Amino acid sequence: MLARLVAAIEQGQKFEVDVRNEEEIFGLDGYQLSIWEVGGDKPISVFPWDAEINEELIDLRVRSKDLESEANRFAIRLRDELGATETRYGNGFFNRTLVDLITESYLDKYPDIKNSLERTHSRQVERTAEYHECRDTIAYVIGKRSRELTRQLEYDETTMQKILSKAIARYIDNRFSLSQRKQMGLL
Repeated sequence: MLARLVAAIEQGQKFEVDVRNEEEIFGLDGYQLSIWEVGGDKPISVFPWDAEINEELIDLRVRSKDLESEANRFAIRLRDELGATETRYGNGFFNRTLVDLITESYLDKYPDIKNSLERTHSRQVERTAEYHECRDTIAYVIGKRSRELTRQLEYDETTMQKILSKAIARYIDNRFSLSQRKQMGLL
């Protein structure tokens, strides 16, 4: 499939992806990745989320159909790449460090992120060497997503910020189960 896509791109065809949660599952699970020819009326391929295929599509400079889809795509990328860091440092420590990083780097000025953070509760964490290692890893991953949006996918700075802020907000919503808790009346 990807070999045909690469050949078609090399011949000048344009494609885009759509990342949607067709199963209406909370969080960042249940998403499908569909590939569309630009201007096409139906996808040429649809499959469950696949991080490797998505990464190859980014390397091929294939954008999403719209900003919502792109935000979904990058929220899942954040989840996938930060999973090892969470495992290494533990869920609570990771969450507190994540919230510290976001608020101290003023990412919470974006309305989507600010909204999500207002519904989270996080205690201060001691600023040890572990804290700084964890924080640096989170910052690196967020920065890497930013560079993918501007370099590979060639979004301008303003559009990149919109996509990334929505992606971070969705990632926070997923991390802290905010949508689920709100639906259950806990928020």
